[in-house]
Amino acid sequence: MASPALSQASTAFESDAPPLQDHEKSSRRALLHVKEVTTSQDVLLFLVTIRVLNALCIRTFFQPDEYFQSLEPAWEIAFGSDSGAWITWEWKNRLRSAIHPTLFAGVYWMSAELSKLLQLTPHNHAELLLAAPKVTQAVIAALADYYTWRLGERMYGRRSNEAWAALFLSVVSPWQWCVSTRTLSNSLETTLTIIALHQWPWHWALDPTGDEETDQYGLREDPKPDQAKEPAKCVSANDENAERACLTAYRLCRCLLLAAVACVLRPTNILIWICLASFSLWRSSSSGRILRLPWIEGGLWVNITSVAHGPAIRRERMVLVLETIVCGSTVLASAAIVDRLYYQKWTFPPLRFLYFNLAQSLSVHYGRNDWHYYLTQGYPLLLTTFLPFALIGLYQSLFLQDPLTQPLLTANIKRQLATTSILVPFMLSFISHKEVRFIYPLLPPVHLLSAAPFATYFFSTTSKHITRKRLILTFILTINLILAIFTTTLYQQAPLTTLAYLRSRAISHQSNNTTTTVAFLTPCHSTPWRSHLIHPSVKAWALTCEPPLHLAPSQHVTYLDEADQFYQSPTHWLSQHLGRPPKNSKEQQLRLSALETATGVSWDGKVGYMDEKGRERERKKAWTGYVTAFGQLEEELGGYLRGSGYGVCWRGWNGWGHEDWRRRGGMVVWCLDEGEKRAWREKEEEERGKRGGWRRLVGWW
Repeated sequence: MASPALSQASTAFESDAPPLQDHEKSSRRALLHVKEVTTSQDVLLFLVTIRVLNALCIRTFFQPDEYFQSLEPAWEIAFGSDSGAWITWEWKNRLRSAIHPTLFAGVYWMSAELSKLLQLTPHNHAELLLAAPKVTQAVIAALADYYTWRLGERMYGRRSNEAWAALFLSVVSPWQWCVSTRTLSNSLETTLTIIALHQWPWHWALDPTGDEETDQYGLREDPKPDQAKEPAKCVSANDENAERACLTAYRLCRCLLLAAVACVLRPTNILIWICLASFSLWRSSSSGRILRLPWIEGGLWVNITSVAHGPAIRRERMVLVLETIVCGSTVLASAAIVDRLYYQKWTFPPLRFLYFNLAQSLSVHYGRNDWHYYLTQGYPLLLTTFLPFALIGLYQSLFLQDPLTQPLLTANIKRQLATTSILVPFMLSFISHKEVRFIYPLLPPVHLLSAAPFATYFFSTTSKHITRKRLILTFILTINLILAIFTTTLYQQAPLTTLAYLRSRAISHQSNNTTTTVAFLTPCHSTPWRSHLIHPSVKAWALTCEPPLHLAPSQHVTYLDEADQFYQSPTHWLSQHLGRPPKNSKEQQLRLSALETATGVSWDGKVGYMDEKGRERERKKAWTGYVTAFGQLEEELGGYLRGSGYGVCWRGWNGWGHEDWRRRGGMVVWCLDEGEKRAWREKEEEERGKRGGWRRLVGWW
């Protein structure tokens, strides 16, 4: 701490110093701006590097929507309707906006052109098409981390411990490590939401004091302007007041545009913005006084609340409503054009999404959860080891706002984020079908609220209990590391390793100009599809789980999709739909040719096809060169296939257990090729020999 004499000397020096000239002020501002931009660029580059490594290290299957709501339609856009992409019922019924897959369609197209230019081998071509969407999503994930930190700086101050703590929580979060770099629409929604929150005019929800500065448009200025890396058109404004006005207007417009895109992607995102807009549109001013009563010692505190109606307040409301209409209309018009190009007809997917999932209750077909799901499972899975800090942060933000210890704007932002983080899951709890990723956009705000108690506990300058704090932090990081490794490299890895094996077989078959045919006897969407099969020579079919679009909501409970029917009695389903398995590859090919002749349709592995009258028909299924199933069915299917030409030619480990009994036991691939079956038997014998050698060595020891 500086001595009083030194403080007085500094004050005297500053008072005697001549005032800075305009060019000196400009130079100083420019120097500070360069430092801010340099630090921001360093942080962003670090985050992009981390997330790219994160994305390329993922070896597990998480959610079907990672592929079927983004990469499959993107593949169709990039390579045509005959490219073998699996387009699910949601896209056929126009429930999804094409904006998200259009992004990855461009990535696919550029990757394919690069592959042609470099004349890559089939193996390297496949690896490039696999890696390109991952790297793209990694950059999107890095932006979510980056703007979590930037919003933390707006809340707690530049380079504050709390801002760095928020960044730390985001980077080392097991959920972020597992999910943020996956091509889910929720991941993009989360990034768009946190960037928009960084641009949101939080100070407009402050109670008016009458001392605020307003710009030339009558809008209150941000007491904590963040001008780092803002557009040149604002920074280079001639008038400082006009510059601030330009900055405020630009931030609001950018915020609303990003929020509108997030709502188009996921209509439920609008709940976040309804909560935040309510703070600005229906803002109240609170005050109080002590009412002296003879029978109450010390008197009674009476809180007085009134609605704010100042001139700047009315102008802000008007600007917010008008900008919302303009920006929302712009995004909706752009989305309508994109959807028109994809669906070949005018449509409004958000409305159809709400109609099918809420009015028709079709989301219940994919699961029903308890009302307390988000409270007892959602937030605990999102936050894992940081849950205690989140609970403390929420409590402090709602009930312990001390104006003497933190700025009014910080307290205001924390209160709004905490209220939104509670109200949105509450409203989503009224929907029967719930998933953790539905509240994923709330994770960055909750990390920001957790940052204050986390920084207070671990970053405090006091030397009290340092050893204990270090041990706790080490324990937290160890648990997070274990969870991150388990969910990204061990748990449910078989769906991806199985498709890697089938791709390798397809490459070897291409040299003989033969088609690789595959049947997936698994729960629907248990593996990626064309985005991981890649090669056009791979033709495959899988069990479907289309919802009961043709039934009334009261009949949904008794409805059984194709996968349900199969798992009721696998052998009965196989005998009814496929018949006796073939003795060899030649017989399988003859049967397939006969099926094509009988139906008049070339079998290409698609689930359905359009007949000559434009009606959608289910494509007949046939025995294929490869049959894939989870290990849970190996004994039953092995018994059914005994005596045929099928034999095990590959097995993939799928981690320890699974909550779905149908997906337990790894994955097994049966094939008709004698060479592949023989090679697998030799490999298993070699592994058994190695295990036996280790057992003998351990026994001798």
